Amino acid sequence: MQCYVEAMTHQPPKDSPIWGGRTDGAIYSCLSYTGGGAFPGTNGFSFWSATPPAAPPVIDPAQLAQQALSTLTVPSPTTGRYPAGTLQDGQPFTVVNAYTWFWTDPGSFRALTARADAGGVWAEVSVTPAALSFTPGDGAAAVSCPGPGVAWRPGNGVWTPSPAGCDYRYPHSSIHQPDGRVMATYGIQWSVTWTSSTGATGTLPDLTTTANAAFAVAEVQSVVIR
Repeated sequence: MQCYVEAMTHQPPKDSPIWGGRTDGAIYSCLSYTGGGAFPGTNGFSFWSATPPAAPPVIDPAQLAQQALSTLTVPSPTTGRYPAGTLQDGQPFTVVNAYTWFWTDPGSFRALTARADAGGVWAEVSVTPAALSFTPGDGAAAVSCPGPGVAWRPGNGVWTPSPAGCDYRYPHSSIHQPDGRVMATYGIQWSVTWTSSTGATGTLPDLTTTANAAFAVAEVQSVVIR
């Protein structure tokens, strides 16, 4: 239980039972506290103490926000991709110069919240996805799009770009890569903000969760029939 404690302005007579025969110290009152106010219709209770009770520690809402963040499991992306067939040896592949779509399950791309309380103070942290990135693994820089991307469907056509802007075109095959494959990295960038019961607000360092996918980049030979 938490309460407001202060020495009674008018101390009871020394022969009152609350002193318990003591002559040192003082009598203090404890007014019950719950979430910003006393319980209606109650006066708390009184007690003797030889020394003034220690002041409660100052609660830093930013630390509470960090504590709340530590309770969250921030999801990693899933590794959706098209083209996504398999070669004769069973290796997954995409195609040179094709628009390789990348996406994550929308369930992994959603805002999360958590709250921590201490000493009558609370802080709530919000973790919000900001972008999906794709590092192609061929030495090129990562590309990104502002949402989770969209899964390819046959009605989208075979060589069309992703309407979500989540795509990358491999300029060369992966034949010279280790094991003849690239190791692509999917990443979700998360922004982290917090609010508190004190009115203080702030941000925490951005987060990135990642997942890897290995596949070949194959050349497609065209056959012209006359």
